[in-house]
Amino acid sequence: MEATDAIKKKAETEKETDTEVILQYRNYEVNMDDVTKRVKAHYIAKGYQADSIENMQIYVKPEDFTAYYVINDGVVGKVNLF
Repeated sequence: MEATDAIKKKAETEKETDTEVILQYRNYEVNMDDVTKRVKAHYIAKGYQADSIENMQIYVKPEDFTAYYVINDGVVGKVNLF
């Protein structure tokens, strides 16, 4: 068995873990899953279909209280973090 096959097999047998990522900044905190949902809702509000999302990058800038995003390498926008 090659090393890559062993790694793949191990990854398949490992249990998925529920993970929650919370961003804390000054006296604020936000769940990053909520930020992702807001980004998707903002994208849809611009007139796009949710199932058209192929890739998404979210750039969190807490000092601006903003999350900037790029969807499908071209649609850009921003949402409030808090």
